[in-house]
Amino acid sequence: MSFRVGQQVVCVNDKFSDDKYWRRTVREFPKLRSVYTIREIRDAGDLVGLCFYEIKNSIALFSGGYFEPAFNVKNFRPVKKTSIEIFEKMLVPADLLEIV
Repeated sequence: MSFRVGQQVVCVNDKFSDDKYWRRTVREFPKLRSVYTIREIRDAGDLVGLCFYEIKNSIALFSGGYFEPAFNVKNFRPVKKTSIEIFEKMLVPADLLEIV
């Protein structure tokens, strides 16, 4: 899956890292089934982390420098915008559709 800054995602797994240092740096965690907007995407080797406009945690010292803790991309999926227009058309009686 590809992600981009400004994209909305939904939290599908609220079980985050057990690393004690990382957990101490996080003040607010994403909540299951909540929607967030990506503010930053951070690549840390094998891990890709996301920071959100709706959640702001303090900057902390990590192996690569001072950063805001990010949340594993695997815990999120893109929000799918669904139009109900096709379902609304199904509710129109067939004889009215022939007139249009």
